[in-house]
Amino acid sequence: MKQILKVLLAIVIICGVGYGIYMIVPEYPHNFIKSFVQPVVDVEAKLRIEQVKNLDVNIKGLEGVTYQQALEKNTGMSCWVYEKDEAAGTEMVVYRGNGASVNMKDVKDYGEKLYTSASVKFEFHIDGTKVEVIPFLDGTEMNIKDGKHVEQNKEVLKMIVTQLSSGIQEE
Repeated sequence: MKQILKVLLAIVIICGVGYGIYMIVPEYPHNFIKSFVQPVVDVEAKLRIEQVKNLDVNIKGLEGVTYQQALEKNTGMSCWVYEKDEAAGTEMVVYRGNGASVNMKDVKDYGEKLYTSASVKFEFHIDGTKVEVIPFLDGTEMNIKDGKHVEQNKEVLKMIVTQLSSGIQEE
């Protein structure tokens, strides 16, 4: 009986230490781990993530390409995570990847630089059947919400997705 209690106590301690480490790691590793566990334990998350991954990018020159194919092609350490805010009634799928190269040098108001080995994040805000996509490069949101940049935001999104799908950019 004592042996069983020792084994159970060891398991509880190992699980506690593992969970503690998981809770203190930075955002990216935290989400990378979550991207493996979440689809296994949460059916709704798995469904939403798969729906977003399979959305057509709807960009000229990338006909028939899904967001998963476009975003994961030239990024490493890719992860997809589902988030739901019950109180606000909002749903979001977040994609994260590393090692991307995106040339934004000629795009005024959007950083105006060449991003190399950049971390990318795409937030897919789900509202019924409508999905709003917001890109981030190295933590900077590439979506200006002032009402004046609506069309330019769409063009910047297309530019980023196209460059991620096609590969390394140069100056």
